[in-house]
Amino acid sequence: MVEVDRVLETDPRNLQAWRLRGEIALAQGDLDEALDSWTIASQLVPDDPELLVRIGDLLTRKSDRLDDALTAYGKALTIDPANTRVMISVGSIHERRQQWAEAAASYEAALAVDPNLLRARSSLGAVKFKMGDYPGASAALTKAIELSPNDLRSRVFFGLSQNHLGHYDVAIRELKEAVLIDPHAANQLIGLRGQHEQFMHLIEVFTAPYEANPREAGRSYDLAVIHFFARNYEESWKFLMKAEQLRYPVPMTFKEVVYSKRRLQSTKS
Repeated sequence: MVEVDRVLETDPRNLQAWRLRGEIALAQGDLDEALDSWTIASQLVPDDPELLVRIGDLLTRKSDRLDDALTAYGKALTIDPANTRVMISVGSIHERRQQWAEAAASYEAALAVDPNLLRARSSLGAVKFKMGDYPGASAALTKAIELSPNDLRSRVFFGLSQNHLGHYDVAIRELKEAVLIDPHAANQLIGLRGQHEQFMHLIEVFTAPYEANPREAGRSYDLAVIHFFARNYEESWKFLMKAEQLRYPVPMTFKEVVYSKRRLQSTKS
């Protein structure tokens, strides 16, 4: 940094020096210094979309600078209107603000340029779910899962959408896929807390076949998964143990997460 500052003392309009100064500051974790350096660089070359995107990316890390981030991204899109990464970043800001319609529009714009963008497709599905458009969410998420079968967010929100649509067998299938991918992350996804009532209904749906044949291991496992997403960890553990006793191949990672969350929940109660 010292050598770069020496260069700027003699040549304060040295674009490469300002760029490098920003990169060094970012590597050192000094976001304000990086932002200042790249802002000066952008003033020297206002039509450089790369600098505007870098500035926007830094501003998104500051919750009180999201409007400024949108301004930087908007300038970048004026120069490079087909920049899908920027469109997705804009959508993400709107999603953080729970501006669902605006977020959906940004993701759809990105998909109009490239229909195979996984993040845009998955995010669009999640946003449509939050808007209550369950058929639209299902359509977007089906495509996202085709693009990446192990995309956790797509699996969870597709399962939730199917639950709302009354396709319960598909819903439980997707939720079971999600716990195979990453049970801890699946359980923490934003939006699950508002689904407690729907999970309670799903428990009712799957309790009937369980009671009809409690010796069928898969029925116990189904209820373990649903209770897990409903954050009823004690019940989830109970059904998980029963499934295991009946020789169901319980995933070890899932078992460990349920056990951990059950213990944590019991200490808080």
